[in-house]
Amino acid sequence: MKISDIVFTALNSLNRTRSRSLLTILGIVIGIGAVIVMLSIGQGAQGLILNQVADLGSDLIFVEPSSGESEGGPPSPFIEQTVNLDDEIAMERSGLFSSVSPSLYTTVPVIFQESNSFIQVVGTDDEQTSIFPADVALGRNLEKEDVSGNARVVVLGKEIAEDFFGASDPIGQRIKIKDLSFRVVGVFDEQGTRFFQNLDKQVFIPVTTMQNDILGVDYVNYLSAISRSDIETTKEDLAILLRETHDIENPNGLAEKDDFLVSSQTDATKTVGTIGNVLTILLSSIAAISLLVGGIGIMNIMLVSVTERTREIGLRKAVGATNQEVLRQFLIEAILLTMLGGLIGVIGGVLISLAMGWIIQNFFLDTWSVIIPPSAIVLSVVVATAIGLIFGYYPAKSAAKLNPIEALRYE
Repeated sequence: MKISDIVFTALNSLNRTRSRSLLTILGIVIGIGAVIVMLSIGQGAQGLILNQVADLGSDLIFVEPSSGESEGGPPSPFIEQTVNLDDEIAMERSGLFSSVSPSLYTTVPVIFQESNSFIQVVGTDDEQTSIFPADVALGRNLEKEDVSGNARVVVLGKEIAEDFFGASDPIGQRIKIKDLSFRVVGVFDEQGTRFFQNLDKQVFIPVTTMQNDILGVDYVNYLSAISRSDIETTKEDLAILLRETHDIENPNGLAEKDDFLVSSQTDATKTVGTIGNVLTILLSSIAAISLLVGGIGIMNIMLVSVTERTREIGLRKAVGATNQEVLRQFLIEAILLTMLGGLIGVIGGVLISLAMGWIIQNFFLDTWSVIIPPSAIVLSVVVATAIGLIFGYYPAKSAAKLNPIEALRYE
């Protein structure tokens, strides 16, 4: 019997049980579609962060507290906070940097008249905009005197200013941050997002005011700086400087002995890449469960099909069909089911990825890129075929081993 005849026979068999066939491939459709959507989201998020890291510039250095790990990441609240303004002063005096700026974050109630919202407040200084460029739309930015004088002044993000004041001029108005009165001295122009944080929904106050009046702490979350020379050399010199500032004996420069971490844009790129890969694997693994369930469903349905068609199998073998031909027929039926499910899943996954990308771009992150990796489509087709072979083999083997005489007697 020719392969083309076996395929034609398999298609006719599937066509006779269209409803059952469609329900059978549903798990494959969901699994393949989920794999493509998950990979698209993972790579889109990774690309967004990598682009933002690249935009920061190759001369940017961060200093943050560390538990001795060699890899960087967001400052953890569970790590002892060891970075402070003394480190900033030492860095400024070293001559290694053109700009140094601290950052200290919290989320507290911010009140203006009847408006009361929990808003992220950033404690920083006048050098912040030298490192992360931002234009002031109204009024002025924070100044050195604000920081040294522990002033209760605030610069608003654009969206916060619009929410609180609408079309009115906010300069000189007063808002409350944690029940303390602050005078509005400026409003930033639109800044967009950085690392999934909407900068237009933040407010900025002097870091000393944040430390003394808002949080009652003597540390900062991290320091940002612009290097004047070779980034790797500067990192080494800075590590030596901070060991002196923190009174750490570490002549061999072992990371596990330091209570701080010095990182650059290159380090951040590596970390983001690693996190993105782990995220992609995790999301794909979750989606793979649907494929496994779909494969088991196909095996069960094919076993039922073998039972229902026992007399048909016996008749085929009685008129000369070999075990291999029966095996191929049922195996091809399983493969056709999974490939059809894979095709529908690929089309659905691509369409859903495009739709989700459009929603994210238009309503959440306008810098989001829709990435549909070709490898995901190829992988989906290969996986669908493999599932058909793996989960279809046992039912096909069971059909091929049926005794024709016993099969013809089956009721």
